[in-house]
Amino acid sequence: MKRMLLAVLFVSLLSASGAEAQQPDLRDYEAGFFVPHRGVITNMYLRHVSASGERDFSQLQAAFRATYVLKFGDLVVVPLDVSLPVVDVTVFQANPASPTGPKTALRASGVGDITYIPTIGYGLVQNAELNTHTWFAFTPYVTLPTGSYDSNRFVNIGANRLVVRPQLVVGQRFMKAFTAEAMVNVAFQGDNDEFLLPTAEGAAKVTMSQAPTFGGIFHLGMDLSPTFFTGVGYLIDKAGKRTVETGAGELEITPSQTVQSLRLTMGIRLEKASTLMLQFQPDIDVSEGVTKSQYVGARFTHVFF
Repeated sequence: MKRMLLAVLFVSLLSASGAEAQQPDLRDYEAGFFVPHRGVITNMYLRHVSASGERDFSQLQAAFRATYVLKFGDLVVVPLDVSLPVVDVTVFQANPASPTGPKTALRASGVGDITYIPTIGYGLVQNAELNTHTWFAFTPYVTLPTGSYDSNRFVNIGANRLVVRPQLVVGQRFMKAFTAEAMVNVAFQGDNDEFLLPTAEGAAKVTMSQAPTFGGIFHLGMDLSPTFFTGVGYLIDKAGKRTVETGAGELEITPSQTVQSLRLTMGIRLEKASTLMLQFQPDIDVSEGVTKSQYVGARFTHVFF
């Protein structure tokens, strides 16, 4: 029974809400120096995420994001920034009774949870001629339970819970062509009161809770020419343990788990207002019981002045 429970819980807990597209990319916050007052930024993401091992899945993510920027001198305020993911995921689940046999494919597709991403930032210019400047920002990511969710399915696109992830950012441009940026965040998750839990009789709907999740991102970027830049990012995410309320009391279904990843980015400035970014992000270290995954993707950004 325990083996079956763990196998099915992987499907239940798989995140398919496009969270990768919500994480900031290289130099996102630095854009506050260049986007004009009342500027509008549009982003389109396309990413393929996959894992192969004890737990296999293949996930195609698209996300559409619009940002409205206000500037008051050195102060940058983003009152409206919304991201909407669309996801298609297939989970390949082994039969607990026959682990070496063919795996069963479980699939879900639909619209994910909307994320509201307001920001307040401040910039300091040390040397305008050398383009040396520093930026600070605070962003409370708020993910609303608006995505596709069916409490009778083990694979869902939406998470059916509110998530608030405040983030602090500091960045620096130096020697004209180089940038360094550090971010720390913590996520507070609401409860999912329609979580489907496998039982000896089949399945039961229970309340699932999760402890806070802590994360950090460090980016280094370099301009190779006026129209081409590259960068590397180190990301760490320490997810809080998940528990469910049962008739016998509280049951831990996953312990705290840590994932460390690298994000490699190449960016091409197609013209003054448009940029294309190509990315590859593999997991480099994960906790026991977590399968390493990776994604390849593209992001197109256009700014309306």
